Amino acid sequence: MKFSIYHWMKNVLQKHFWLSVLIFVVLFFFVSVFIIYYFERDLNSELTIIESFRIVLALFLGEYGDAQQTDVGKFISVMVFILGIVTLATLVGRIAALFVELKMEVKMPKDLEKHIVICNWHSNADRIVKELHSPLAAPEKDILVITEAEINETELRMSPEYEKVFFIRSDPTLHVVLKRAQVQQAESVIILSDHENSDPDAKAALISLAITKLYQNMPQKPRIVAEISNPHKVHHLMDAGVDEWVCAADYGLGIIAQAALFGKLSDVYQQLLTYSEETNEIYLLNSDKYPQWFQGKKFEELAEILIKGRSVKNPTILVGIKREAQVLLNPKEDEFDQLKPDDSLVVMAFDPPDLNYL
Repeated sequence: MKFSIYHWMKNVLQKHFWLSVLIFVVLFFFVSVFIIYYFERDLNSELTIIESFRIVLALFLGEYGDAQQTDVGKFISVMVFILGIVTLATLVGRIAALFVELKMEVKMPKDLEKHIVICNWHSNADRIVKELHSPLAAPEKDILVITEAEINETELRMSPEYEKVFFIRSDPTLHVVLKRAQVQQAESVIILSDHENSDPDAKAALISLAITKLYQNMPQKPRIVAEISNPHKVHHLMDAGVDEWVCAADYGLGIIAQAALFGKLSDVYQQLLTYSEETNEIYLLNSDKYPQWFQGKKFEELAEILIKGRSVKNPTILVGIKREAQVLLNPKEDEFDQLKPDDSLVVMAFDPPDLNYL
């Protein structure tokens, strides 16, 4: 029972910290009024509840004037005086920070198109933004973040990767907020796990449902990628409209298990998941990124063509084939016959390759 109460109080403080502080200050203020009145009235016949209120208010505002005669009254006076100074200093600091934020606020463009929308925010979201705006990824792509979480936007904007990042402080499950974020024009939507929510996967499903509903009468919707906490709820998220899902904890455990069997394997994944000039990444090449005469070729034939025509500046290795919703990595002969017009090549390279030079 104590454990549950502790976690309940912790969640309340995390979600409503400033409201909790305000309630505490107001309660302490009025309790102090009654304490001073109760202990001082016998020694001061002219003391009324209104006069006690005036004394506490003066102390709270920093005027240490009327000296109380009882030890309890003196103690409460000191506590109210200190609380008042701290409260006023905090209030002034918040107002100053608000003005700084307003001055540095970057206004969202009116007409966004082919941008990326990130719903929710947590400590790892900064890494996602920096990866997306890496020089080798999509540095010019607009990113719009919708979140209710507290964000130090001023600190984030010290990084050049946040030049084309815009924030909406609101609930991403609301249709009106998604419309404001111009989701209908977005290229993709990333739904991050809300760590402050008791069921983050359910919230992710609600966001995806809201986006899907907005696109009922439209020919195409943005690609929705969701971070999930429980892999067993994948089917619910797919039913809600999620196109791809990622469970960071699940992937992490798989990497740990493989690294235990094969040394330095974790470094392989680390390089593949990091955009830089010194590392390889995995890319999907649609039919416009490779010659038409590739069609009809077998996997081993395509692999041989890429090896023989290997670029010195950006060597490319064929890893697999993406056919419709299925990805075939290093396919066997009975799994893949020949390349079809709508197939995509899964390749590993330093930069996004264009194989039309072959």
